[in-house]
Amino acid sequence: MRANIETGDTLIEAIKAEMLAREFYLAASKKVKNPLVRRRLLTLADDELEHRTTLSRLYWAQTGTEVGDIEFRAGEFELPDIDGMSMMEVITFAMEKEKEAVQNYARMADEEKDPRSKSFLEYLVDFEQGHYDMLEAELARIKQTPGWEDQEV
Repeated sequence: MRANIETGDTLIEAIKAEMLAREFYLAASKKVKNPLVRRRLLTLADDELEHRTTLSRLYWAQTGTEVGDIEFRAGEFELPDIDGMSMMEVITFAMEKEKEAVQNYARMADEEKDPRSKSFLEYLVDFEQGHYDMLEAELARIKQTPGWEDQEV
């Protein structure tokens, strides 16, 4: 198989974004007391892990090589200081990142020639849009019920 370096580089960037999204959701889940909110955040973290795994398989299919350990360059994909953020700020930040993921996967799908890879990328667009919608609903709940994230249901 001939390696598609451009696609491979793009997939590595997507894998990095998924890895950091997972770390972000795990950190955010520790910030809340409400078990329902925590469960949602942990579900998002689990989804991002699955995306990373599937993107790694797609990388192998496109390039013929394993992803291996991914190194981050200094300053690349830094997470914000969650401790210094309100839950509304955390969710708003996450929504922005999910929107970026939707746009990135949509662009990748538009450029993809392989039908199976294209289909998977389109699936990720829908999945990340679902994440955005879930976060939007959570943000609405926090605005409607101040302190919701800290209620021990």
